[in-house]
This record gives sequence, structure tokens and C-alpha cells, in this order.
Amino acid sequence: MSKTCYHCGSPSQSWVRHDDKDFCCEGCVMVYDILKENDMGAYYDIEKAPGNRNKKLSTDYYDYLDQEDIKRSVLDFYDGSIGRVKLYIPAIHCSSCIWLIEHLHRLHKGVIQSSVNFNRREAAITFNEEEIKLSELMALLASINYKPHIKTEGQKKTAKRSKRLLIKLGIAGFIFGNVMLLSFPDYLSEDIALNPEIIAWFKWISVLLSLPAMFYSGNEYFITAWKNIKRGIVSIDMPIAIGITAIFLRSMFEIITNSGSGYLDSLTGLVFFLLIGKWYQAKTYEALSFDNDYSSYFPLGITRITADAEEIVPISELQSGDQIQVRNGEIIPADATLLSLGASIDYSFITGESVPVRKEKGELIYAGGRVVGNALLLQVEKKVKTGYLAELWKERSETDEQESMISHTLNVVSKYFTIVIILISTFTGFYWSMVDSSKAVMAFTSVLIIACPCALALSVPFAFGHAGRILGKNHFYLKLTSIIERLTKVDAIVFDKTGTLTDPDHFEVEFDGDTPDHYTQSIIKSLADQSRHPLSRALARHLEQADTFEVLNYSETEGAGVEARIMNHHIRMGSAQFVGLHHSANNQSAQVYIQLDDRVIGCYTVKNHYRPDWQTMLQTVQQYTDVHILSGDNDAEQAVLSRVVNDADKLRFYQTPKDKQTYVKELKAAGKKVMMVGDGLNDVGALKEAHVGIAVADDIHQFSPSSDAIISARALRDLPRFISFSKAALRIVYASIIISFLYNVVGLSFAVSGQLSPLFAAVLMPLSSVSVVVFTSVSVMLSGKKRKL
Repeated sequence: MSKTCYHCGSPSQSWVRHDDKDFCCEGCVMVYDILKENDMGAYYDIEKAPGNRNKKLSTDYYDYLDQEDIKRSVLDFYDGSIGRVKLYIPAIHCSSCIWLIEHLHRLHKGVIQSSVNFNRREAAITFNEEEIKLSELMALLASINYKPHIKTEGQKKTAKRSKRLLIKLGIAGFIFGNVMLLSFPDYLSEDIALNPEIIAWFKWISVLLSLPAMFYSGNEYFITAWKNIKRGIVSIDMPIAIGITAIFLRSMFEIITNSGSGYLDSLTGLVFFLLIGKWYQAKTYEALSFDNDYSSYFPLGITRITADAEEIVPISELQSGDQIQVRNGEIIPADATLLSLGASIDYSFITGESVPVRKEKGELIYAGGRVVGNALLLQVEKKVKTGYLAELWKERSETDEQESMISHTLNVVSKYFTIVIILISTFTGFYWSMVDSSKAVMAFTSVLIIACPCALALSVPFAFGHAGRILGKNHFYLKLTSIIERLTKVDAIVFDKTGTLTDPDHFEVEFDGDTPDHYTQSIIKSLADQSRHPLSRALARHLEQADTFEVLNYSETEGAGVEARIMNHHIRMGSAQFVGLHHSANNQSAQVYIQLDDRVIGCYTVKNHYRPDWQTMLQTVQQYTDVHILSGDNDAEQAVLSRVVNDADKLRFYQTPKDKQTYVKELKAAGKKVMMVGDGLNDVGALKEAHVGIAVADDIHQFSPSSDAIISARALRDLPRFISFSKAALRIVYASIIISFLYNVVGLSFAVSGQLSPLFAAVLMPLSSVSVVVFTSVSVMLSGKKRKL
């Protein structure tokens, strides 16, 4: 008597009884015990029999990974204790797999963080090598039946899958053509028909040819359908497998009983055209590449140090040997050697560990680390991979992962779509078997083949993916394409003023007090040069003729000021309160107070200029949403801003970063869908709190992990067009869903009425996907051109 394994679902004549459950082998028992010991029984609650059969590996199978040179070629990041590796794990197949791998830390305390990209079957795992070695991590994955494929740095992804598909397609096409020729006598009139014995031989040759078409070229439909049945899942491959089987069995019945010629030409043609559709889908996904890989134009620049001066350059222009300066809070864009005496690096962007790591002169610092404290001088060791930084930015955490509501709805619909189609085809077969038995098999099969949720499933990723690419090319970069849908629902936009509405490249600076001498100016410039705040950058540029000194013990208080020890002087620079004053000297504009040792020597007044077309942009946005402006500066600009924002309650000054976050939270509590637009410096909390957080990237192109999107400063004026385009993309999605729905309704009506052959249904099936791809791509492109994007 055969039973199915509790862990992997495999049928077995002999089984292992353990814990009142049946298992096919000791390997599955071992994995079950591992999960049970770690209180991870929820793995089996998500999917029924989700596991894969355990294949025993020797305990030293992965020991070679502990060799230093091999280990470094496999790891994406390694600082001596914390490592990060990305692995291809082909055994990932369901939500239980994702759950288990993302909870590896419960199996071993050495695993810090893990995340899964289901579409790519990839897992990114951060681990502490002092707790678990790389070889042990690989063995842990293998022990729970998720054996990883190890790829070293120089290896490229192979195209085996696409090559195999092309081979299957070629064989199916060859067989289809020959079976059509062998079936040709059946279509001739009886007057010129060939000898019946020859025709009989032709039929049996067609049977032999159709077998590889079914069981090699079309085997994936049967394999996938069977695997999903074992797990209690009804996939779109099931009706196709049923349809192919029905045609084959009907054809064999007619040939064996000599009651007809069968439909083997239709069968082989069906497999051929289905594979064409699969190949087309694969090529289209590859061409459009909806990974939002903006590696060729991702907004990130850096300060490069040359013999003559400093210059801001795109990081794509950096070469090995270039010297760069990275300031407090900035992301290190490339693997580089530290030239400064020492550094504190926050690798939480990569590892999730927020404790800064101390580095000494000459040590290698990995791309993606954030500088904490003094600005650093670094020498680039490797050319920059902007795609790597973009991937880190997009890597999904539990808070980032917000699936599009439309995608969620369509996934639910697709889940039950196949079940409904099988029921319709069954009733159709019964009906025609009673009315006209000659049409029963064809009508039954045509219903199974013609109906396909693929067009429904493609509408959202193709429309939003294409829209995301267009927005990216116009310098508006989205972390996830689902953000497009969120953009359309925004009804309140909160703007930070300094560095967002104002242009840090254009300013006037005056000193209130006795003008500092060159030595004091050099101290002030040295401190200002450490910070990326717009006011600090303005002071550094204003004092560009001054010298720079070594900076020690640098620290920055968010929204208040900076301080350090320079040339044996303690200097503080920031707001009046930060240097110990209760009232500012005047109310002209933004003011930066300077405290040298224990004495306030005066303040710099920085008169910022607003960005071009800022008023037009705000007025346009106000036509369909509320506009709020927050500023950490004084209220000197209230009169200017009041000309655009009439409601004084929507203008707030003297706002700390915490105040900005609280303001956004209050708007959300009032039922508003809030977009926060800031420079990513003092707005991190507010950007995280908002439904959509947009960081404005200026000349240094700051990289803000807290944001949902990054907009180039020069593209800020186009924000209304981007929102309008997002709404158009959403309408295109709805239209493509309607087209997909109409296709299925019309196709099913012809198939149910017996007017559609399975072969023609197989041709129409990929055409439905083609129609959605063409419609969404062309519509989104035209919509973008209409808005001059």
C-alpha cells in the first residue's frame, strides 16, 4: 500500500513511521526533526508537504569554501567576521520555502539576516563567521533540502534553460511538419486516396512521432502539473496537460479501433505553438527586464580628489586608483582602500547590523558602507557596479514589501481561474458527448487550451515595469514598481524646504560679527567640509580659499549642528540652541552659529535661492492634492511661501527631524495618503513614515536607503507630470485587464460552442499575451510621450 511522505509528498511503497507521521526516507525524518526542535512547524502549515527529498552529502563536502581565496570569490561582502552571500537555490518552489529560508536565524544563531527573491530562486544571506563558517552555512542549507549552487565571482549565469527550450521547440516543429505530411491523405477525396494499408502505416508512424512531442517537448506541462497536484495546487499547466492527454487518448482509440484517423496533427501542432508562446514570454521578460536595473543611469555621484581640485563626478566614471572623499552619512560607492588614519563604517545597509565597524588606514572597505564621523579619503580598488548599489537599495525588507493591490487581487483570481476552467471544460465535454460525440473531445480540449490567466498576470508587471523604466530615464527612480500605484492615491504632499525647494548651489553668505581671520576660517571650513547638509556645503564653498586641517572626534546632531576638535580647538557649528544661545540675532534667513572653544564668535547668514519653477510645480500639485511645507529654519521665508500655500497651518518652521515625522504621522491618522519629499538628510524618519517617501538627489546625488524613490533635483519641477503619468499607467493596467477578460470570454464562447479547434486555440493562447504586451508597452510609451517623458 502506497503512502505519501509528510515532508516531501513523495509516494512510497515502504515508509518510515515517525512521530505518528509517514516519511519516505530517513532524510525527510531528519529535516522534520530539525524544524520541530527549532519550533518551526509553521513550515508545514503554509503548504502541504512542501519539502524536497533529502540527498545525503558527506560532512566535509563544502570544506573547500573555507579556503580564503575561494571564500572571498564567493562572498559579496566580508569584513573578517560578517559575511554576505547570494545563492541560487533551485529547490525553492513555494511560500513555505521562502518562509523557512527567511527564518534561518532560528535554525542557527550565526545567521543574521536572510531574504529570498522567489522569481530568481535566489537567497541573500548575511552571517557571522565567528558563529557559523561559510561551509557550515552551505551544509545547513543542504541538510534541510535546499542545496545551493555555488557561483564564484567570475562565473556567469548560463542559458541552459533557454537552450533546452529552443531544442524542444525545434523537435516539436520538426514532428509537427512531418505528422502534417503523413496526415495529408486523410484530407484527400476518396477518388484519389492511397492504399488503406499505406494510410494505416502512416497513422502508426504518426503515433511514434507524437510520443517525443508529448513526452519530451511537452513534458514540462505534465511534470509541473503533477508536482502541483501532489501539493494540492491547481496550476495553469494542469488544463493544458489534460487537453494534450485527451487528444492523444482519443486519437489512439480511433486508430486502434480503425474508426478514424485521430488528431495527432492537431496534437503535435498544439505542443509546437504552446512552446512558441512560452519562448515568446521568456524573451519578452528578458527584453523588458523588470528588475528596475538602473545600473546605467542610477543617481549617485561622488567627490573625486585630483591634483588641481575637487570635482563631483558620476560614480560610473570612477576608475581603479582614483582618490575620493566620502563625508559623514554618505555611502561608499566602490570597494576602496582607506587612506585616512581611521574610520567608523556602518554596514547596516548590507548586513543589517547597526553597530559601526572600526577600520584602520590601509584596510579594504566594501561598497555600500556608510561613513560615521569624519570625512574619509579613499582609493578606489574596483570599478563601481551601480547595479550592486541599486540592488542593495531595492532589497526588500518586511516594511518595504508592499505588493500592489491589483497584483494581489489578480493573483487570487488566477488561483481559482484554472479550477473554473476545468469545470467549464468538463461540462462542455458532457454536453457535446450527448449532442454530437464527434465534437466532444475537441470542444473539451479547446476550452482547456484557449482560457489562460497569463494575460491577466502579465498586465501589471508589464505596464508598471515599463512605466518604471520611463520614469527612471527621466531621473525618477522607484525602489519597487508597486510604488506607482501608491503614487496615484496620494492626497497630501509634504515638502521639506531647505535642500528640497531651495537650491544649495545658489546662495549668498554674510557673517554677522567680526570677520574671522584666515586661520579661523580654515577651522570653520574644515568642519563644514565634513558634513553633507546644504548649509554646511554652502559655507564650505563660500570659504573655498581657506585651508583645511585634520578633523578629530567629529559628530553630527541631526537637525541641530556639528562639532569636532580641530587644531586643538573645540568647534561647534549649527543652530542658536546648539551653541547655547536662546535667541537668534535676527530673522533674515537660515543662520549658522559658530562657537570656538567656549565663545560664540558670530553667525553666518545663508540666503538660499529657490529652485527654478518651484512655484509653478507647487501650484500645479495643489490642484489635486494638499501641499504642506516643513522647515528646520526660522520663519523668515513665511511671506514667500504663503504666496503659494495659502493655509498658514500647512507651513511649519523650527521643525526638528522628530517634529517632521510626527507631522506626517498626524496626517496619516487623519486618513491622508501622504507623500514626503525631502533631501534625505534630516527627513529620514518622515520619509519612512510616509506612504511614499521621495529623496531629492542634488549635485552629490545622495543615496537614501530610507526612501521609496529618488528624484534628481533637476527633475523635481516635473513631479506633477510624474504623478499624472503614474495615474495614466494605472488606467492602462485596468484597460489591459479588461482586454484580457474579453479575450477569455470571447475565446471560451467559441470553444464551448464547438467552433474552435485545439490547434487554433493553441495559436490564440500566446496571442493573448502578445496583445497585452503590445498594448501595455505602446500605451505606456505614448502616454509618456504625451507628457514629454
